[in-house]
Amino acid sequence: MKRIISIICVLLLFVGCTTHKIYDMDQLTSDGITKELAEMRFQELGNINYELHFILPKDKAKEIQATSLITLHKNTNNYPLILDFKVDQPRINNVIVNNQKIEVTVKNEHIIIDKEHLKEGENKISYQFIAGDQSLNRKENYMYTLLVPDRARTLFPCFDQPDLKATYQLSLDLPKDWKAIAGEYGKEVENEDRKIIQFGKTKKISTYLFSFVAGEFKEEIFKENGLEFHMLHMEEDSKIKANKDAIFHLHKKSLAWLTEYTNIPLPFNKLDFALIPPFQYGGMEHVGAIQYRASSLILDENANDTQKMQRAKLIAHEVAHMWFGNLVTMKWFDDVWLKEVFANFIAAKAVAPEYPEINHDLQFYLAHQNKAYVVDRTDGRHAIQQGLDNLNLAGTLYGAIIYSKAPVVMSQLELMVGEEQLKMGLRSYLKNYSYGNATFDNLIDEIAKASNINLKSWANEWVKKKRMPRVSFSYENKMLKIKYFNPALQQKIQINNQWYLLDDKDLLIDLPEGSFPLDQSCKGYGYFKLGYDITSTIQKNINKYTDAERGIAYGTLYENFLNKNVLYPKDYMPFLIQQLSIEQNSLLHNMLLSQFKEVYWFYFNEEQRINFTNEYQSDFIRLMAKAKTKPLKSFYFKVVSNFQQNETTLSFFIPYLTGKSKDIKLSDKEKVHLFHYLRMQGLRDKGIQKTVSESISSTYYKDLFAYLLPTTSDIELLKRGYVINLGLQKERENETWVEYGLYYINHPLQAKETIEYIPITLSYLPKVQETGDIFFPYNYLRNSIGMRTEKSVLSRTNQFIYQLQSQKMDTKLINKIKQNLDPIKRRSGQ
Repeated sequence: MKRIISIICVLLLFVGCTTHKIYDMDQLTSDGITKELAEMRFQELGNINYELHFILPKDKAKEIQATSLITLHKNTNNYPLILDFKVDQPRINNVIVNNQKIEVTVKNEHIIIDKEHLKEGENKISYQFIAGDQSLNRKENYMYTLLVPDRARTLFPCFDQPDLKATYQLSLDLPKDWKAIAGEYGKEVENEDRKIIQFGKTKKISTYLFSFVAGEFKEEIFKENGLEFHMLHMEEDSKIKANKDAIFHLHKKSLAWLTEYTNIPLPFNKLDFALIPPFQYGGMEHVGAIQYRASSLILDENANDTQKMQRAKLIAHEVAHMWFGNLVTMKWFDDVWLKEVFANFIAAKAVAPEYPEINHDLQFYLAHQNKAYVVDRTDGRHAIQQGLDNLNLAGTLYGAIIYSKAPVVMSQLELMVGEEQLKMGLRSYLKNYSYGNATFDNLIDEIAKASNINLKSWANEWVKKKRMPRVSFSYENKMLKIKYFNPALQQKIQINNQWYLLDDKDLLIDLPEGSFPLDQSCKGYGYFKLGYDITSTIQKNINKYTDAERGIAYGTLYENFLNKNVLYPKDYMPFLIQQLSIEQNSLLHNMLLSQFKEVYWFYFNEEQRINFTNEYQSDFIRLMAKAKTKPLKSFYFKVVSNFQQNETTLSFFIPYLTGKSKDIKLSDKEKVHLFHYLRMQGLRDKGIQKTVSESISSTYYKDLFAYLLPTTSDIELLKRGYVINLGLQKERENETWVEYGLYYINHPLQAKETIEYIPITLSYLPKVQETGDIFFPYNYLRNSIGMRTEKSVLSRTNQFIYQLQSQKMDTKLINKIKQNLDPIKRRSGQ
C-alpha cells in the first residue's frame, strides 16, 4: 500500500513539474514589458521596496545623478532578475547584490542580473545611475514626473508592471528655494544653497503612481478639522485668490463623498496636488501628489456653469482614483478602463450635490454618450476591454470608449442591479482587493454576489465585444414603435417616465401627443434611428422639451444627420442657427456650437460659408450686445468668432484681442487661439501681433503664441518647415502644442495649401508609436487627417493602413486611424 502511495506522489510531482510554464529568455528580454515577462516576475517576486535618491540640479541641462536600493523577496530562483530601464544609453554602475559587487547585462531596455548572484528569500540590490529624462518633464525652473502607463522605466530601473506593487522611500537633493511634493510627507534638512527632503515610506503602489514635483513653486496650504492639503502652483496672486477657496472646497467635498460611498477612509496619508502650466492631461492621480493642468482649475471671470462643473468633475475624478485605481489597481493594463470607468462614473455622482441647479442627467449624457459615439460610430470601434501583449502599446488603449462609453455601461449595470446593490458590490471589491490588484471578472463577481444576479453574459457582451447598439423609433398607428437590433446588449430606457427593457421584443407605446418620443433617462446608448415622422415631431416641439430632453434630441438628430438619415446639411444648418440663438442652457451651448462648427466648416464650401456669415453673424453680434450675463455674452462671442470672417468683420475682433474692450475680457488661451484663427483669414498686422503677444501674461501661453506662428503664416515654407520638423522627437515634446499646430495646419482655411503634408504627417506615425512621445495618437490623427474632407486623403490613408497591416502593426493603432477616417467618409459622401 505504501508503495502505491509513493508512486502516486511521484506521478503528482511529475504532473506538477510538466505543467509549470517555462519562459523563453529572448522573449522575456525583448523590448517593452511583455505579458510573459510580467507573468514570470509576478510568480517570482514579492515584498518589493525601492529606496530612491535623486540629485536635482538647478540647470535643466545637467544630468540627474541618482542611487537606488531595491529590497525584494524571491519566491523561486528559476530566472535571472530582469529590471526595466528604457534610456538611450543606460549608465548604471557600482551594482552590489547581496553585499557582492557584480557586472550586469544590458539588453533591449532591460538590466539583467544573473540568478547566480541571487537567492530564494530576501535580496538587496543597490546601484548608482543617471536618471532618464524622457518622463522628467524638466523646465527652466521646475520638473515633474509622469510615469503612466509604462514610463517609470524611463526614469529609473524598476519592475514596471501594475501588479508588482511596492513601497517607496524617496529623498530629493534640490536647490534651497525649490519646493517639492511626493507620495508621502517629507522632512527637510538645509545645507547652504541646497536642501534634502526625506519623504516617508509609502504604502504599496504601482510604479506608474510613483511621482514627485519639484521647482520654484508657490505654495498654498488648507487646514480644517484635521484635514490638510498642500497646493503648489505658479499662478498670479490674483488668479489664485479668485480660485483657491473653490479648489480646496472641491477636494474636501470629493474626499468626504468618496469616504462615505466606499465606507473606506482616504487609503493614503495625504492628498496634496500641483498645478502644472503645460501639463499633458487634465489631471493625473499620483498618490499624495496629484498633478493638474493649471488652466483646468484656474477659471476666469467669464467661466460658465459648464466650466465650473468640468472643474469639479476633474477634481472628483482624480480623488476617486485614490480608491479606484490606486487602492485597487488593474492587474494588467488591458483593464485600465476599470479605473477610468469608476473615476468618471463616481465623479458624476460626487459632484451632483454641489450643483443642485444643474441637470446632472443631462451633464452625464453630454460627458459620455455624446463623446463615445464619435468613436463607436466608426469602423475603428473596439471593445471596452482590449487585448494587450506588451505595455509599450498601452497608450493605444486610451480614448472615448474607455472614458465615455464604459461609464454608460456602468450606469446600465446600476439600473440592472439597483443603486444600493452596486454600492455594496463596490465596497466588497475595494475591501477584498485593497492595496492589491483585480480584474474585470473579479469586479463582476463581487457585484453579482451583492445583487444575487448572474451578470457574466451581460457584462461580456457589453465589455468584451465591439458593439454600437442600433434602435429604430417610428410611429405606427399613432403608437411609438421601438425596435432593438442588438438584444444581447440588454439595456433600460425611459419613455414618458416609464422604464422599458430593450431586448428581443419590439415595443409599442401609447404616447400622449406632444410627449418626448425618445429615451428620457440620459442612460440609453446606441444609434437611435429616427423615422421622418419622429424627426418632424422633435423639431416642431424642441423648445417645449426639458433641458435633458433637448440635449438628447440634439444628440440624436445629429447622429441621424451624420448617417444621412432624414436630415441633410441645407436643412440642419438653419435648425442649428435657430437653436444657437435661443438656447439658454449653458450645458447645451458647447454641444450646439460643436455641431455648428462641424457642419459649417466641413459640409459647406467657402462661398456657402460666407453667405451664412453675411446672413447670420450680425444677429449674434446683436444677441451678444443684449446678453445680460458674462457667460452668455461670452458664448455669443464664440459663435460670432466661429463664422468665416472677411475684411469688414475682422475689425470687430481687434478691441477684444488687444484688451481695449470692456465688454469681454479674453483669457490668455482665448487670445492665442482667436489671433491665430483670424491670422489665417488675413489678420497680418505686425503691430497687432506684437500687442497681443505683450498682453499675454502667462509665459506658457506667450510661448504657445510664438510656437504657432509658423502654422498660420502665409509663407508656405514656414508651414512646411513646421511639419517636417515634427519628424524630430524633440519637436514633439509638448503633445498638446503639437495637436494645436496640426489643427491650424489642416484647418479648412488652409486645406488646399496643406493637403500635400498629409503623407508626411502619416509617415511619422510608426516612429511616434515607437518613441511614445505622443501618448494619445488619436488626438494626433484627429488634428491631421481628422480635419480633412478630400477623397484623396481617404484614398491615401487607406493605402497607408494597408502598409501598416502588411508590417503587422498593432491593430489598436490602425483602429485610431480608422476612427479619424470616419469624418472624411461622411463629409465627402462616401
